[in-house]
Amino acid sequence: MNLLEVVESCGAGVGRHVQKLCEGLAAEGHLVTVAYAPWRADEAFLRFVASQEDRISFVTLDAQREVSPVSDLRAFAQLVRLIRKRGPFDVIHGHSSKGGALARIAGRALGIPTVYTPHGLILASPRLSKTEYFVYAWIERFLGHLATSKFIAVSEDESEFAIKIRLTSDKGVAVIENAIDDQDLEYLPEKVLDEDVSYKPLTFGSAMRFSYEKAPWQMVEAFIRLNSTLPQLPMRLVIAGDGKHTGDGELFSDVRRQVEESGLSDKILLLGWRSDVREILRELDVFVVSSLTESGLSYAVMEAMAARLPIVSTDVFGTRRTLSKVPGNILVPTGNPDALAEGMKRIATLAEPKSLRESLQEIGRANRDYVRTHFSQVETTRRTIELYRSLVGQKRQ
Repeated sequence: MNLLEVVESCGAGVGRHVQKLCEGLAAEGHLVTVAYAPWRADEAFLRFVASQEDRISFVTLDAQREVSPVSDLRAFAQLVRLIRKRGPFDVIHGHSSKGGALARIAGRALGIPTVYTPHGLILASPRLSKTEYFVYAWIERFLGHLATSKFIAVSEDESEFAIKIRLTSDKGVAVIENAIDDQDLEYLPEKVLDEDVSYKPLTFGSAMRFSYEKAPWQMVEAFIRLNSTLPQLPMRLVIAGDGKHTGDGELFSDVRRQVEESGLSDKILLLGWRSDVREILRELDVFVVSSLTESGLSYAVMEAMAARLPIVSTDVFGTRRTLSKVPGNILVPTGNPDALAEGMKRIATLAEPKSLRESLQEIGRANRDYVRTHFSQVETTRRTIELYRSLVGQKRQ
């Protein structure tokens, strides 16, 4: 098949999803073209472009994050020219809100089957005003029913939400979960369990984008409260990430100020942006998620599970269903630092300090086994190819 992947927000989880999907498609012998906005690409996506230029065609797209009639029309015209020049394409696949909108309008105009993966519906954001919600909902419903051959949700929760707010029909949605590849599953060797928590601090931590939706300040506040509840237990909190890569530099500064004012700078470490996430996970005992909203199972959570870490998480899309399948993980209400602190306390008091790490690793091993069984990148690619072929078959009938 000749396939076109369109992505404007090509960083973090969206960029990773597109990268792994395209690598799998190319490995299966399909012709793959990626239209992307270079100024929205992170370092990992740019490395992907540089390393795959011999197997995948890349075309830059003048698409901006903000809604702008002028720039949006310019990006749409570029996309139509690309389709006419590089086509005929069998399927167009749009990723994220802007990439999805451009791909679907172009596909509808040119009569090409079009797939849409939102990677986190903006309509789930608690920051939207009523007016913004109405506008975005109208656009998504219009495109969902008139210009979308198939809506791909990356979790059951996202699928149910899309159907509930009428973005698509029951038959119009397919669930194909995010996944990690085999090398991510062959993660880290078993940790040595000869360290008593009474001597080496119990380490909570996370790797995240510093954004409002991830609520890093609530994680810090929860740890502050946990520390006052269990002052006798040596603990620390390690957070990797910053605001420079998300446009929320001010938020990172606010959280750093929060740490300084808490008097716990020796126990709360803000590492900033790090590319060696695996090494950071190696140092953790418990992975913590403080998000206010997620639409699918995040890659950070899957990597933490692959690294054999137990997880304390807010009860958000995707994460909710997955973590509840493995006994020992803890889910707490969103937007409540007290509840998050209580969840962290529960996992910190599972056993006596001398045997706590052994108890935590038992949960972590179950997490890794679950990821290995349910979130294989090979299977995700295979199911996506099957969906593409079904749409091509329908068009030919």
